[in-house]
Amino acid sequence: MAASVSVDAAPSSRRRLRSNVAFVIVLSLARAAFASTAPHQIVTETHVMMAPRRKRLTIDTISRNLKTMEYAVRGKIAIEADRIAEELARQKKGKGSEERFPFDHIIPTNIGNPHAVQQKAITWPRQVMALLQLPDAIGIDHPNASQLFPEDAIRRAREMKSALGGNGIGAYTHSKGVRAFRKDVARFIEQRDGAAPGSVDVDDIFLTSGASEAITMLMTALIKDSNCGIMIPIPQYPLYSATLDLLGGHKVGYFLDEKSVWGLNMQELERSLAEAKSKGINVVALTLINPGNPTGQVLSEHEVKEIVMFCARHNIVLLSDEVYQENVYREEDKFFSSRRAADELGLIKNDSIQLVSFHSVSKGVFGECGQRGGYMEMVGIDKEVNEVIFKLAASKLCSNAPGQAMVSLMCRGPSPSDVSYESHEQEKRTIFEGLRDRALLVSNGLDQIPGFSCQPATGAMYAFPSVHMPHGVVHAAEELGLSPDTLYALDLLQSTGICVVPASGFGQKAGRFGFRTTFLSPESSSVVERIRDHYEQFCHKFSG
Repeated sequence: MAASVSVDAAPSSRRRLRSNVAFVIVLSLARAAFASTAPHQIVTETHVMMAPRRKRLTIDTISRNLKTMEYAVRGKIAIEADRIAEELARQKKGKGSEERFPFDHIIPTNIGNPHAVQQKAITWPRQVMALLQLPDAIGIDHPNASQLFPEDAIRRAREMKSALGGNGIGAYTHSKGVRAFRKDVARFIEQRDGAAPGSVDVDDIFLTSGASEAITMLMTALIKDSNCGIMIPIPQYPLYSATLDLLGGHKVGYFLDEKSVWGLNMQELERSLAEAKSKGINVVALTLINPGNPTGQVLSEHEVKEIVMFCARHNIVLLSDEVYQENVYREEDKFFSSRRAADELGLIKNDSIQLVSFHSVSKGVFGECGQRGGYMEMVGIDKEVNEVIFKLAASKLCSNAPGQAMVSLMCRGPSPSDVSYESHEQEKRTIFEGLRDRALLVSNGLDQIPGFSCQPATGAMYAFPSVHMPHGVVHAAEELGLSPDTLYALDLLQSTGICVVPASGFGQKAGRFGFRTTFLSPESSSVVERIRDHYEQFCHKFSG
């Protein structure tokens, strides 16, 4: 029996032996081959890796639409302002160059960024946000929490954490945004417009990273091909022109009437649309900015209703940018939403209008630009389209959760019976009154400068003066490849530290020059005086 086992095992042992011998032979041959060829191969491959070659992504190969896109608010003047600010900071540390400026800091009036120019954050929303950020054990559940935070802030934070699924604001949310927060938006819209309770569908609301993201999403959905165009006001906020450039769509401008405080003219809308159609452009939407940016006007109820009817009549989607709806400064003016106009005209009930409205925490009195919170509400948009836009939102996973939370807090503040209510409302009033006073100070002050003309800033955060340019400016600007008002803005910055945006970046009628400035800075009074003094020197410099 033992002999039998030995005989059966022998073939297996022989096979293993042959396999091991073969492996050793192959390994030896491979080593010999590598020893004879590897140095040459290594040199060759290193040479290939290190040899200069054409890069795949260059300024010549980058997207043409992206390269030609312009966004004036963060354009040439803002870039130069950043450079100067960095140089000033180095000089304060004794490390700067010999370049010297007749000022010690930049005044950024180029962008509506309130907290960057010393506007204080409103207390109650930040208290709730702090509690949302803190782990429960050292936040809402800490035994001494009520010594640091008011009870209504703790209660609201607890409610919001529950709406977030107990995960806090560190987790992804639903791609449309937290449903409870969207309910706050829906109730806000109903109360603002006097709409029937429950008439605003939560599923038609998307929470986004600022209104800009929502606007870009809708424009992406609207520009089906390069034949499509969107009507935009001239002057307009550069987000619209820049996004159309990026998407390859047509900019169909309609001019606002500067002489009538940047009012709307229905004949101008009809002219613009007819001209676009004659060029074969498929006009798919109209952008309305109310209150206006950069022009600072507030449209009347009648004007808003006319625009809504225009869009319904021509089957055009209305994109209603309403981020400055709290920034209305004259008592005789009232913000009147496009949605309310459509509702009162019976267009929503009859499904005769397609309308998307946008709002944000960045403007108003909150001024929470860095939180990146906004929303859009869609009216008359089919379920299938909603689902496709949801897919686009889902591709980004979700908007940032802190921004969503701030939208909720903007739309639903403390109740009148809450301990924080009076102080919250007082803080809002103080900020609003400061904006109102500076709006008058800046727009009136600029209008009084010889060579300037500035319409009253009755809303938003900006003045948009027209500036007469001396003869030499046009020639000098041409030689530098700049627009005349870009040359002016650059000279203003380098002479005073005041950063404005050339009006050419927003669009304007041929032969008009000017700039946009905010009235957010507490230095607004001195800003006007510096602009006045600089203009005299500027005119003298280029008078030849």
